Amino acid sequence: MEEPELRIGGWVQEKKRGKIRRLFSFLLIVIIGLLIGGPLLIDYNDEVDVQDNSLYKNAGVWNGPFEQENIKEFNGHLKISKKTYESSDGYSGKLIVLSLSSLISLDLLGNKQDIIVNKVKTEMDKEELELNTGKILTEINENLPRNTEIYQWEATIAEEASGNGFFSKHEHEKIFVKTFSWTNECSNAVLCSPETIICIALATNLDNIDQATELIENVG
Repeated sequence: MEEPELRIGGWVQEKKRGKIRRLFSFLLIVIIGLLIGGPLLIDYNDEVDVQDNSLYKNAGVWNGPFEQENIKEFNGHLKISKKTYESSDGYSGKLIVLSLSSLISLDLLGNKQDIIVNKVKTEMDKEELELNTGKILTEINENLPRNTEIYQWEATIAEEASGNGFFSKHEHEKIFVKTFSWTNECSNAVLCSPETIICIALATNLDNIDQATELIENVG
């Protein structure tokens, strides 16, 4: 049997239980709406590029972009734009630039580091490389955003490699891998997609890593 409604001053005072039910229904509608329509609010950020003021790009020491690709994950709730750059000799250095767009900043998630590492591993699989134990660097690059995270690995050619990877000629050599990642927050839009940038530098020597780092400093 339902409880009688309490009338105060001629108005019916709603029970708290009804308010909670409506609030829950509203939140449920919002969540379902974001799950269904969220991907429509997220765009690929294919404008992320190494600018022409990069010394090594401008001088032709590094060339690109190549392999321009848009990738959709989690039913479109995460959209990734990919571009690559290569050293002019075509075999000693490669730079992969990923731009991840989502409704929620990856900085708000507790597993951002896992997401970055997984993206690096995915790209290494494509390059037919196998990562060794990595480490998080504490170095500070004043030419990059303050929230930049830096990771470093050494890699070798995977045992099951088909020989089609960029570094396939370096079968018995180690490949240096250095990753820089930061998040560009929304600044001037009511609805916008926070973007996480992941730049993966691969090279046969540290000089090429330094050159790729200079390109990364000019990503914009």
